[in-house]
Amino acid sequence: MVILSGDPRIPLSDLPRETIRLGYLSVGEADINRAYWQSVRDRPFLVETNPNWPDNVRVDLRDKAWQEILLNQEAPRLLRMGFQGFMLDTIDTAPYLETKDPVRFAGMRQALKDWLVQLRRAFPQAVLVANGTEALVDVAPFVDGYVVEGVFATYDFGRKLYRQTTDIERTWKLTQIEKARAVAHRPVFTIEYASVGDIHLAEWATQQSLGKGFKPYVTVKEINSLP
Repeated sequence: MVILSGDPRIPLSDLPRETIRLGYLSVGEADINRAYWQSVRDRPFLVETNPNWPDNVRVDLRDKAWQEILLNQEAPRLLRMGFQGFMLDTIDTAPYLETKDPVRFAGMRQALKDWLVQLRRAFPQAVLVANGTEALVDVAPFVDGYVVEGVFATYDFGRKLYRQTTDIERTWKLTQIEKARAVAHRPVFTIEYASVGDIHLAEWATQQSLGKGFKPYVTVKEINSLP
């Protein structure tokens, strides 16, 4: 399985035939580098910039205009490129905003589920893998697999370093996986983070993930190289 951003410079035809090709689809954040940005930059569904990724802006998932951009523009574009489905990222925006301001963002998690119903109806044959934590339980009935980042090894944006997750962090993420699998038992893929050359952290995280029955991938925070 390969997950790519849809960059035309990376030809999907060069991949082995048996490779499952998934296109990256950011559900809960708009990217200022995407072709759609000029048409949405002043839309009311834009909420706030993600401080860890300044090129990404959190969105109000309840907004029909944003939902239609994903369903009628972004998803079809990726399928036309030859992808067999989507890796749904930033789904945790829904619980994050609903928790941050329960009055203003009431119904965000339900909107995410309702949108997944539409996505499944529009593209019933597409392979769907969801990347998140708290929102995994919401999307579980609709997806074919789960991706969870930094279960055992993470990048600490505050301290600007790679490290093992704490027991509290690890337990919380494993609990979110258990909740989702209680709804729909799907394969789990973890993305673990280690700096270039830190083989010890990379190998430790890999073994920990495998020990849980997960499928690990270790990379740097930009997800553009191996450690």
